Amino acid sequence: MRRGLTVDVASEVARHGAWYHVLELPGGVVTPGYADLRAVASDALPEQLHGRRCLDVGTFDGFWAFEMERRGAAEVIALDLSDPAAADMLPRTRARLERGELGELAWGEGFRIAHAALDSAVRRVEGNVYGLTPDLAGGPLDLVLCGTLLQHLRDPVGALERIHRSLAPDGEVVVVETVVGLPRRLRGRTFAEFRAEQADVLYTWWVASDAALADWLAAAGFEGIETVAHHDLPELTKGDRLAVVRARA
Repeated sequence: MRRGLTVDVASEVARHGAWYHVLELPGGVVTPGYADLRAVASDALPEQLHGRRCLDVGTFDGFWAFEMERRGAAEVIALDLSDPAAADMLPRTRARLERGELGELAWGEGFRIAHAALDSAVRRVEGNVYGLTPDLAGGPLDLVLCGTLLQHLRDPVGALERIHRSLAPDGEVVVVETVVGLPRRLRGRTFAEFRAEQADVLYTWWVASDAALADWLAAAGFEGIETVAHHDLPELTKGDRLAVVRARA
């Protein structure tokens, strides 16, 4: 039974061929994702999440959602879109999508394959972070993880406000986000680099400095903001790093 499942999983993974996340699936199958966040998980999430209602915003292939489930969360919701046209895209990227130049972007297909392979109970909810409410999530949330989403939004503070309103009074957010590297003399400065006009950029609006990311969270109403780790990942633009930031509602 397990051997047959493994063969099916491997063939499904190979058939999809458009993975963003590296995921470990049954039978030793590992998806060929663009982003390998496995080393980041121990900094971003507690080892145990028992009894907590959790949300993964912009789940895509589901790495963070499945990781929260693995750590024992009582309930995990995965929020994302299936239609790329509904995303907060750069105008020129949207134009290319409409002309068919980006091929078929099968959003949600990787999540579906992994969800079935893991026999997961994660509940995927269709929606945009700008429309996030406690009702959409089925009630107040104890933990929201926002993984490399803010850089893809016109209005990152507006998105963080929505997350804040969806948390329980003692809830917390974990933001895993690309931050721009600054010279030592400028570290601590509030700075966000606008990348939407760079010719080779398709999906990124802003990349913030550590200080700007903290200020975005503060502007949205969060307290106890703490940058707990940085990670250097090969897929990031030279000089950028991945920051892990925690804050309380």
